[in-house]
Amino acid sequence: MVSIVLVTYNREERLRFSIQEILDQTYRNFELIICDDCSTDNTESICLEFAARDPRIRYFRHSSNIQMPENLNFGIRQSIYEYIAILHDGDRFHPEMIQQWLTAITSHESVAFVFNTIGFTDENEKVTKLHHEFDEGIIKKDHLLKNIYFRRWRFDSPVYGEVMTKRQLVVDHNFLKTEYGFYADVDLWMQLLHTHDAYYCSDLLITGPTKQIQPRLFEDNIVEFFLLMFNMHWKHRKLAYQNEPLKLFTEMLIFWTYSLLHLVYCLLLIVKNSTFKSFLYAPQQLKQTVFLIPWSVIFVLYPLLYPCLKFFTKLKRHMHTGFMQIYAILLFEVQSNELLLSCQVCA
Repeated sequence: MVSIVLVTYNREERLRFSIQEILDQTYRNFELIICDDCSTDNTESICLEFAARDPRIRYFRHSSNIQMPENLNFGIRQSIYEYIAILHDGDRFHPEMIQQWLTAITSHESVAFVFNTIGFTDENEKVTKLHHEFDEGIIKKDHLLKNIYFRRWRFDSPVYGEVMTKRQLVVDHNFLKTEYGFYADVDLWMQLLHTHDAYYCSDLLITGPTKQIQPRLFEDNIVEFFLLMFNMHWKHRKLAYQNEPLKLFTEMLIFWTYSLLHLVYCLLLIVKNSTFKSFLYAPQQLKQTVFLIPWSVIFVLYPLLYPCLKFFTKLKRHMHTGFMQIYAILLFEVQSNELLLSCQVCA
């Protein structure tokens, strides 16, 4: 049997979709633990309504906002079954998702967690983008950790926050580390990959709206994100190569190159999207001298970079709008021709 932990916070407009599609799973033997992080909208009434109708649901509402990692940790502590499915509010789930996940993780002893292809949808629930990186099957731990995670210069994760894992493994690793904030799950996946493989389901099992349609409900501080991911990757690289000093030295050179490149990227985002005051505040967060070098260079070039970045942002937006208009015209022409052809056939 499976414990499904659904973390939620102020997503009343899409929460019904998420809960109903969990209850409609083809695999029926589960408990659904809903962890409400002190929502201020109608989340509570929606959850209580579903809980009254289905005894598999256990609903918990915190008296104060404790943030995602601790909210998820709470749900995992409440779980009673060997396998845990971690889900987030606002997303939609294929009816065979839990069954596919469970089959994968129970069929392969070496697998610590299962994840899958993710789709991003527009306001009409139409998939506009796929996050699909692997073929169906086991992904070896060294490949996913060292060749994928350690080679992404922006420190992003190929594993999104929704997976099935083994409860005891999470307990053995002392749950999610709250110091990593919203990105604590990334640290957990990397931690598990030091000793276990992962499994990838290539089917599109989860869809969710883009950030433009459903914005994040937390402040995404760019510099803070960089520092969190820097510390996280530093820790895991040292752990991965602790018995290979020469490889560790080489890896640290690569790591520092990626880190400085990523920092420049983050600082340029601040120049483009934030105020000059925000840019001036960055050194107080960065602190380390080596991080202040790229900041100083960008500071000197700021009068040139700011108008250039703004210009290219507007140009990109106009080009995107133009492409969308052309696409709409072409689509209309194709549909018109198909309709005309159908009419001719019928005649």
